[in-house]
Amino acid sequence: MELESFLFSAVLLLSAAAVGVALFKQLGLGSVLGLLVAGIVAGPHSPGPYVTTHVDEVRHFTELGVVLLLFAIGLEMRPARLWALRREVFGLGSLQILLSGLLIAGYMLMYLDRWETALLAGLTLALSSTAFVIQLLNERGELASTHGQASFAVLLMQDLAIVPLLAVVPILSTTGVLSIEVPLWKQIGLVIGTLTLLFGFGHYVVPRVLEHLSRQRNREGFVLVVLLAVFVAAWATNKVGLSMALGGFIMGMLLSGSRYAYQVKAYIEPYKGILMSVFFVAVGMSIELQLLASEPWVFIQQVAIILLIKLVVMFALALAFGFTVESAIRMAALLGQSGEFGFVLFGAARGLGVIDDRTFVVSVAVISISMMFTPLMVRGGDALVRRLTKSSVGPTGAPV
Repeated sequence: MELESFLFSAVLLLSAAAVGVALFKQLGLGSVLGLLVAGIVAGPHSPGPYVTTHVDEVRHFTELGVVLLLFAIGLEMRPARLWALRREVFGLGSLQILLSGLLIAGYMLMYLDRWETALLAGLTLALSSTAFVIQLLNERGELASTHGQASFAVLLMQDLAIVPLLAVVPILSTTGVLSIEVPLWKQIGLVIGTLTLLFGFGHYVVPRVLEHLSRQRNREGFVLVVLLAVFVAAWATNKVGLSMALGGFIMGMLLSGSRYAYQVKAYIEPYKGILMSVFFVAVGMSIELQLLASEPWVFIQQVAIILLIKLVVMFALALAFGFTVESAIRMAALLGQSGEFGFVLFGAARGLGVIDDRTFVVSVAVISISMMFTPLMVRGGDALVRRLTKSSVGPTGAPV
């Protein structure tokens, strides 16, 4: 790319992002929605100048921001604290994936020929966006709240569900390219072996290297070793079929007991913020406006029904697990969207002929639009909670 072209793209991207964030912050809708709209404006699917046509490559690169985000969360999540959330992770998280996935799959049978493909699509769309939810909770200072912790536990279970979902894709393929290449038992063995190596690397090797660099007052080396450790963990988990974000979280949790945990978090914060902002812009670039304009009512129906299914299921399960109505509303609003993992899984499914190009494009658009609605749903959930709280007390402030 020529220097002039690169500078023009940088100016266009930064201008759209700055205006979008400032405007939507002023409207009280949060920076994430502003970055998404900026991506639509600066993307190749809108009229006018655009940054790049290689949206997938940009999004893959900026997923490193999601990795750093989960690494920062892991630094605050000691193993004992994670164990305390086991009921929400394995109970609430598993039921959310299964119930939402089955109901969405039943709806997707209207558009897909094979029930196996519909089930895969349903389970994929049942997963939520780790990047969006954690970013919103961070912005609102609610990550340590009851609904924030429970939402994080559900997201963690969703990340773990990526392994079986990726294993199912080649089995459904009619080409059979990958169906017998890596048996499921071997995949599980690779996962266990990788996690064991990561434990040793993050618990014993990295802290000692950081200790040595800190004594030498080598800040640059300190930062580079931290970034290397995070990205090695992300690469390793990605190679065995887990999400890169999960690798970042595991490395953060392993370093959470280190005396340098807060120093590490302060150093990676600027890199995380920049990459996360560009990630949301790249998601906005993925939205094909021409497709939405060609079949608007069908598309609106798909987004609305999938969101409704996820909202109702999450709300009902939260109540069943003993959460208050207020927490259940907030959890449903936070986890109603579909997640960025859908880009990966639907891409793999298209490559193996499990779904056609049109289904892939529609699915990516559904995921992206559902992300756009997330700040609005969270704001609506807040308004509903305030209304319920206000109606539950009398005019003097005493319970009715």
